[in-house]
Amino acid sequence: MIALTGDTRGIEALYQLSRNETVLSMCKNDFLIILGNCGITEAHTDFHENVLMYRDLPCSVLYLDGAHDDYDLLADHPLFPWNGGMTQNISRYLTHLVRGQVFSLGGKKFFVMGGSTTPGRDDRGKYYDWWPEQDIFPAEMDEAYANLKENDNRADYVLTCECPTSWKTYVRGVKTPCSESLEELLAHVDYGHWFFSSDRLTEIPEHRATAVGHEVVVLGKE
Repeated sequence: MIALTGDTRGIEALYQLSRNETVLSMCKNDFLIILGNCGITEAHTDFHENVLMYRDLPCSVLYLDGAHDDYDLLADHPLFPWNGGMTQNISRYLTHLVRGQVFSLGGKKFFVMGGSTTPGRDDRGKYYDWWPEQDIFPAEMDEAYANLKENDNRADYVLTCECPTSWKTYVRGVKTPCSESLEELLAHVDYGHWFFSSDRLTEIPEHRATAVGHEVVVLGKE
């Protein structure tokens, strides 16, 4: 089974996730993909405690980075190839999916692009409240285009933390550097369905897209 959910930062969010019926039905051979703002590498928290709590989930966790990760901590983890793309192994059963990669899971192709820009940021909070690495860099866009080209610019699923700027009318949010990068990518990828994180579940059928919110969505049942 492959399932998706959104922001899981904080004890309460993790508590609710650990009691979700779908999650409880999963095992370590199943994957829960967290679409950014996962609590494992959240800044200013106890990393080792976070790892233990997420490893207590019955499933394996894959996650995208977002606006609340400690990017210095992420940079300490080496890159490893896995199922067609590059990853960072945070701990056993906990894996960060690197931006711009295409992964093969369950016979499907997944294009992933983490990143989420903190609104209203200024230099006073740099490397404490936010990291420049939140934004999608040009080299990461080049990597994404190269990997998409190797897959005929096609993916069964696109997974992102933010959404393209033109979709901001459907969900609360403002234009950001990340949403502008995703808007650019939108014109270059043929996809079956696009999932992104948000504060509530929102379907956007005209774009074959879903803002996941805090729900747990099982792929194949969407």
